[in-house]
Amino acid sequence: MINANLANTIGNLLNRTLGLLKKNCQSTLAVDSYVAAEGNKLKATVEKLVEKACVHYQNLELSAACETVLEIGNAGNLYIDEQAPWTLFKQGETAFETAAKDLVIVLEAMRIISIALSPITPGLSLRIYSQLGYTEEQFNAVSWSDTKWGGLKAGQVMAHAMPIFARIEDGTEAETKSAATKKVSKEKAPKSKSPVEA
Repeated sequence: MINANLANTIGNLLNRTLGLLKKNCQSTLAVDSYVAAEGNKLKATVEKLVEKACVHYQNLELSAACETVLEIGNAGNLYIDEQAPWTLFKQGETAFETAAKDLVIVLEAMRIISIALSPITPGLSLRIYSQLGYTEEQFNAVSWSDTKWGGLKAGQVMAHAMPIFARIEDGTEAETKSAATKKVSKEKAPKSKSPVEA
């Protein structure tokens, strides 16, 4: 069930957002994600869920951690549906700028999702991270502190939208438990007293 939700929630959100960015912004971010999200409700939601996921990781509650990260995806889908940037782009001027910011905000949430899921699904996380314009070397260098909001920068060029997976292999959960244990042991997840600043 978690794997199906990953496909539907996260995959669809990434594809639709990158598609809108390509169509309207030449796949280029218009503004820093930190600036775009000033006072934004989705940013606040993401930050709370990241802290919650961190606690689950510390307790090795991997399914609960995954479900919490999925909540970020659900919040992102709800946000983009409410904001309807496809409509705002057509209105031009100020509305166009608002729509461009909304895409940056959603893609920043996707960046954080990819890092927050990396202890469980490193391969999937890399595919998400790569579509956000990063290299594999950059992905391998991330730590839990990189879940802090503000990683995406103005002018950053996203990759073309591609399915992050067609289907999930049966062995995924066994593989990811092993990966999670390794990543947690390497302090990919932060210490309990500092959920964001590991």
